[in-house]
Amino acid sequence: MIQDNLLIYLLTNAGLLLVAATVLTELRPLRAILKQQDRSIPNQLLLGLVFGLLSIASTYTGLSFQGAIVNTRTISTLAAGLVGGPLTGVFAGVLSGLHRFFYDPDGFTSLACGLGTASFGLLGAACYRWFSARIARRHLALVCLTAAAELIQCVIILAVARPFAEAVALEKAILIPKIAVNSLGLVVFSAVMDRMNRSLLLEQLEAQHQVELRRQAELRALQSQINPHFLFNALNTISALCLTDPNRARETILVLADYFRQTLSINEPFVTLEQEMSNVDNYLLLTEARFEDAIHVTRELPDDLERLRLPPLILQPIVENAVRHGFVAVDDRQVHIRIRQDDTRAYIQVSDRGRGFPPEVLAKLQDPDDPTYTGLFNVRKRLRSVYGDQCPFAIDSTPHGSTVSFSIPLLPPEQAAASAQRRSFLCASR
Repeated sequence: MIQDNLLIYLLTNAGLLLVAATVLTELRPLRAILKQQDRSIPNQLLLGLVFGLLSIASTYTGLSFQGAIVNTRTISTLAAGLVGGPLTGVFAGVLSGLHRFFYDPDGFTSLACGLGTASFGLLGAACYRWFSARIARRHLALVCLTAAAELIQCVIILAVARPFAEAVALEKAILIPKIAVNSLGLVVFSAVMDRMNRSLLLEQLEAQHQVELRRQAELRALQSQINPHFLFNALNTISALCLTDPNRARETILVLADYFRQTLSINEPFVTLEQEMSNVDNYLLLTEARFEDAIHVTRELPDDLERLRLPPLILQPIVENAVRHGFVAVDDRQVHIRIRQDDTRAYIQVSDRGRGFPPEVLAKLQDPDDPTYTGLFNVRKRLRSVYGDQCPFAIDSTPHGSTVSFSIPLLPPEQAAASAQRRSFLCASR
């Protein structure tokens, strides 16, 4: 009967501890630490303090029984090391162990229980990598780990607590109920952590979805910014050609149709350099139809146009900017496109031989948050959102011309990450 009541009391206290742990994992700052987003030493100590306080609370809610305090400290102190790592586990164990000793320094098990509580933190810390690896039959392993912790506590009590006969009687009464309840509590705590990790996964998926939506919105914004004046001028040019050169007018209509088909139907996040240059060529053909013999474009391109994959509608706005603003005279517009590749990156430059940008305009162009020059602003913003710090972007301007240059990885970030994972897997399998 005594053991039945003791079991019920332990179950109640384990339930209260798990409720408190569940509430704490819903706190955003603590969730960030638990999800290993920031495991600095101060944050590890903060996590150790949280688990240590949970363990201390178990002492206060414990049951006085035969001169000892029967409680569920094992759950929170073991969990501190398993979840937070060595520093967190040691800090929580020492903190709770010291509190247990000074809570009742005259109790015949106080020293033994203090030492045992500290050992729980050390044991959890020692098993941190094992817990993080998510081994098979994890629940059974947690039961065995809890049983080992309680057996260590039993040995310490029998070795330190006096009188010895009372220590033996105490362990006979409480050992089995503590192993049963604390094992169950640690398994349930593990389930709480798994639930939080699944919510982390959902948060990541939602964040990725939001990034994808933003990317699509930026692409649509750029597509919608196709200059209506450009279309108006192209149609006027075609109208004039219908009278003077019907065959060229027909060809120009086909180019215009192909240009708008490409720019308005792109849904892929990345296209090949060949696809992007095809769109640039169509733009230049339409523009050259308007400015007879006024646009002179030179190209330095790599032999392999399929190797580089880049976001769509990146080059055309830069080339358009060079054509529209980089000229000495209306009938003298010179643009140079230079793209080279090494083993991992592509280096892209679009230059003109105009008079350069006025200082105030150049200042606006250098500001990544100033959308005055929408085309370059949108390009720069999209490159920054896709590649982050991996895409240096520069605008150089002199009275003799301007150059927009940037470099990007040959592989899109997603493909590069997948390749790295495959390499890691192959290295590990060897």
